[in-house]
Amino acid sequence: MMEEAEKIKVRYEKRRNNDAGKNENAVFIENVIKERETIYSGIIKEHFNKTDKLTFIEIGAGAGANIDFFRKLGIKAENIVAAELLPERAATLREKYPKITVSEGDALQLNFEKSFDIVFQSLVFTSILDADFKEKLAMKMWSMLKQGGLILWYDFKFNNPANKDVKGVDKSEIKQLFPAVNEIVFYNVTLAPPVGRRVGSMYEFVNSVFPFLRTHLIAVIKK
Repeated sequence: MMEEAEKIKVRYEKRRNNDAGKNENAVFIENVIKERETIYSGIIKEHFNKTDKLTFIEIGAGAGANIDFFRKLGIKAENIVAAELLPERAATLREKYPKITVSEGDALQLNFEKSFDIVFQSLVFTSILDADFKEKLAMKMWSMLKQGGLILWYDFKFNNPANKDVKGVDKSEIKQLFPAVNEIVFYNVTLAPPVGRRVGSMYEFVNSVFPFLRTHLIAVIKK
């Protein structure tokens, strides 16, 4: 039987093939990134006095779309670990960011006990369909976190009827994945993509007036 990590590789490959040639709405993407990075910045400033000493790991770093933002916040490259399952993406990370540490392979095999102030995941858990694997990865992330550190989470909360290779993770499931945490702070973000793509420069207005159209969660999980 194929292990879940291998199934995830297959799902990402299928997604890449399906997305080939698609032209994503640039205005929509800019607004989505601006919204969530503004919230990330506020969270980190609230929890940490300085950023230059922070240690950081991203689970499922992809080709590094989030790395530049966290570097701009002041986190030093030598304090950043990018964990990536797919070899070609890991190779891209090494080329783009020679000073960060790239850990290639299954994140469950990472060995960084209580090593990080911030453990970050973005759009990873919704690509994991095996409940046991999700639980183990959540436990791994928790084990890597220093006391006083935080897990920063971004993912969508609803299932996508058009894509059976992903499964939404809502607030109740996040709480179940981290049972040792008394309180998790949630932010509802990101206009539903079919709406966000259509409203263009009206994104911020529609997002503020119709918050029930938001499809994603940012979660702050503090140790």
